Amino acid sequence: MPAAEVSIYASRAPQIVASNGLPIREDVAYSDAKGEESERSRRRAQEAIDKLRDILPSLLEPKEAIFCLVRCQAPVGALEQLFVGWSIYQITATVLVFTNLRVIHLGVDSKGKWKRTLRSVRWGDIAEARIKGWGSKVLALKYASGKKENYWRLRRRDAKKVKTLLEILIPASRGDMTAAQEMVALCPDCRARLTPEKYRCESCRLAFKDEKTLLRRTLLIPGGGYWYAGLWPLGLMSFFGEGVLTLLVITQILLATGIVTSEGKPGSAQSTSAGFWTAAAILALLLALEKALAYIHTRRVIRTFLPLQKPGQV
Repeated sequence: MPAAEVSIYASRAPQIVASNGLPIREDVAYSDAKGEESERSRRRAQEAIDKLRDILPSLLEPKEAIFCLVRCQAPVGALEQLFVGWSIYQITATVLVFTNLRVIHLGVDSKGKWKRTLRSVRWGDIAEARIKGWGSKVLALKYASGKKENYWRLRRRDAKKVKTLLEILIPASRGDMTAAQEMVALCPDCRARLTPEKYRCESCRLAFKDEKTLLRRTLLIPGGGYWYAGLWPLGLMSFFGEGVLTLLVITQILLATGIVTSEGKPGSAQSTSAGFWTAAAILALLLALEKALAYIHTRRVIRTFLPLQKPGQV
């Protein structure tokens, strides 16, 4: 297990300072990838720390120090990235906190404020890690369990610093593998490990938004799945899109059954009815596809464990 004073830069001695009660590796957090300190690096690092002041003091373990914080995007599938569009940046916004003991994943909003989603992985549970990409950089992680994840859209200057940390902290942690063997979700209140697809903390009983409620709201309410997941802009667009499709399906069914009559060109009752039923089927298929995509997209968000703000809130 690497000590908080592990040497990172040959040109600088390890320096730990206290910032609002937080142990910070000043020689790493406030410097560039070469270990050279600058006012710009210090300001950026301090701003990132200040935004997470509510969580970081209670999150750190004894003998743990913060080396740096990196803004990036959480792992996401290519199809989701394609269909969700610009909202994918809101869904996957993440700050990675690199310490001497582990990598901590904090889900954040567009302003960098913590959304009460928390994951972490010990250095000993990372089998391989590398920085790749030409433009914005990607942190490719392979865990001891064999699972792979890619954190993307790292700034180039941050990626260089992270690469230096990987080259030192991973070899120093060989033999420190834990039972988790990969990145795991943690309860934002008690820090206990959360079990995938079980949406209540077994330790403190904190409840989280769950997939059954997500499915019910996705099926019954236009845009309901997005709203349940906290994605209000997508929910609003989906509300109008699904609402129009639903009204069109109902209209075609009413026309097909003769409850409502059409004032179009006269034709045989049989052919007209068949046409209405065909149109209703096509529109219903489009509506089902829209709801299926909405469920798939929002299920990823729900699986990050979004806590209910109040007991019993749904």
